[in-house]
Amino acid sequence: MSDVSDDFKALQEINNEIKKSNLENANRDGWTIHTKYHWSRIIKGKQLNYWPSKNKFQYDGIVMRGDVLEFIKTIG
Repeated sequence: MSDVSDDFKALQEINNEIKKSNLENANRDGWTIHTKYHWSRIIKGKQLNYWPSKNKFQYDGIVMRGDVLEFIKTIG
């Protein structure tokens, strides 16, 4: 059982590093920064919520993951 615990801790560390990297590399231009982890902006009269550490965003009630700037270009 210790092996599973060690694997879980290692996976958590990897995920935390990925989130940290995502947050450090996120472009802050044009965003209202509510907290370190939650940003937003208005696109076509609707709020776009963005969680940069997870590359997760919500627009018009739909939650997505990926490149938020590419998404903004497509709906632009």
